Amino acid sequence: MALHVDSRDWTLRTTHNRDEMLALADEEGIRAARASYPSGWLFLTRDPSTRELVRLAAATGGEWQVEDLAHELDRDLEDVERSLEDLVALRVFREDDETYRPNSESVVANAVGQLRSAADERGASDGFRDLTQPEAVRLLLDALLAVDETEEFTQDDLHERVGLSRKSVWMHVDPLEELGVLTDSGSGYKINESSSVFAHIRALNAAVLGTALSP
Repeated sequence: MALHVDSRDWTLRTTHNRDEMLALADEEGIRAARASYPSGWLFLTRDPSTRELVRLAAATGGEWQVEDLAHELDRDLEDVERSLEDLVALRVFREDDETYRPNSESVVANAVGQLRSAADERGASDGFRDLTQPEAVRLLLDALLAVDETEEFTQDDLHERVGLSRKSVWMHVDPLEELGVLTDSGSGYKINESSSVFAHIRALNAAVLGTALSP
């Protein structure tokens, strides 16, 4: 399935090309490597237009012209058009004669809705936005997708795996604890095995990859 290519080249990250991402990290840094090899999670949450469109698709129905969507979301028309192209490819929206309809059968949109509900139940003001608007949170969650639930790690470990400053990691670890994603292990952190929020993040990542890579 062809997805829109941004101004720089990228390839969706899978188990088959993870080593390529790590090799690029040695040359350009882990943060740049994650951008060049985004997970399904990072691809879907990479820019404001895509985030707001998929959030809308998970919450409502109706028919929309692209100009109406740009006005509704207060986003640049070209950005919305580019994001819609990708979201039609991911079956989040259906397009017919330049009219766009949220796809009620979309596994990606349904996963977004379930993630938002799980985060809201943990006290988030807007679960999907709280998890996707701050770049640091998006990157931390991306790194955690590759962590085994039995593994213990420190803030310094996260700093090295994500490429964020130590201060940024420190500032955003507490919110992830509050949302139930992380648990304090005494000498560091572990992923909370019973976290419904992180389970839905994993499910969303898998839904994007599964849809994007399907024939």
